[in-house]
Amino acid sequence: MRVRYVHRGYFPARAGAELMTQYLAEGMARRGLDVRMHSGRMDDDSARFMAGMGIRVEPLPRTVDPGDPDRPDVVHAFDAFHPEDLRAGLELARAWGVPFAVTPASAPGVWPDRETVLDACRQADAVFVLTTAERDMMDAEGVPRRALHMVTQGPHLPGTADPGRFRSVHGISGPMVLFLGRKMRSKGYTVLLEAAPAIWERHPDTHLVFLGPRWDDDCLEQFRAHADPRIIEEGLVDEDDKHSALAACDLVCLPSTVDVFPLVYAEAWACAKPVVASDFAGSSEVVRHGHDGLVAAAAPGPVAEAVCRLLDDPAERVRMGRQGNEKLRRELTWDATTERVRQVYSALVSAQRHKEGAR
Repeated sequence: MRVRYVHRGYFPARAGAELMTQYLAEGMARRGLDVRMHSGRMDDDSARFMAGMGIRVEPLPRTVDPGDPDRPDVVHAFDAFHPEDLRAGLELARAWGVPFAVTPASAPGVWPDRETVLDACRQADAVFVLTTAERDMMDAEGVPRRALHMVTQGPHLPGTADPGRFRSVHGISGPMVLFLGRKMRSKGYTVLLEAAPAIWERHPDTHLVFLGPRWDDDCLEQFRAHADPRIIEEGLVDEDDKHSALAACDLVCLPSTVDVFPLVYAEAWACAKPVVASDFAGSSEVVRHGHDGLVAAAAPGPVAEAVCRLLDDPAERVRMGRQGNEKLRRELTWDATTERVRQVYSALVSAQRHKEGAR
């Protein structure tokens, strides 16, 4: 089976949608599928990264030949944050006369062009969603129920964890709270910054560590306004530092308000760390409040209270981290997701061939 993915990525950042595309493509390649990535803007470094996983990266074709013997069997576009990529994928699939699949991967609150996204999803043969809340939203927007397929995702931490080194390098001896992700307001980094004084009232030796690309134009100004030796801010870090930070922290705090299923939560649970989340559509499905983390309103007071609750009670913190890890092992694996998506591809291709044979 030949599959063509359409996604541009966020290089040099690596956002959740990009990681989902890469891990799925890698899993399909391991299963023997002919996998290629089409991108209108992927740069040489991203292409080399994908090539290292055995995935060929090509520009978006300007023209296609429906009779090309090398035409794909399925086109799959990722990430509604780039609606033009969904449109390009749909046009390629229709020109080749093959099934079209979409993984929106991002929440409607960050879609730049809602109608383009929904139009692509309504015309898609398969739409992969991560929560029942996302599925119900798509259903309400006119996406055929038969096209909606629930999938999960899992962590991918290829780096080598050295939590002691991470703490030593940054001078951290007490509690450590980690924010990991793009520093954009909808992810909640400013909320955690504003929660810092209330956290320090109860746990004055706590370090707040922020890792990830600086996304907002005034990101550095925000950190200057909250400057304190107990706040550590770095931009992009390598896989070793990322894994080390997750292993070194006491909890992960990503109070996102516009999300579907932050991959960071799965990465936290992979390291047996609890999470502090905020309300977004489907958040209660992703984080079981009081079981593998806490869900708090996206405001400094509630976030500070949730963080302090976990810092107050090490036994509860450890219990939630372990339960998150157990859930991860039981429900959230890339192998299961890849197999589920492959089965949908196979059904689509069989139906397409049956249709062509009946003509």
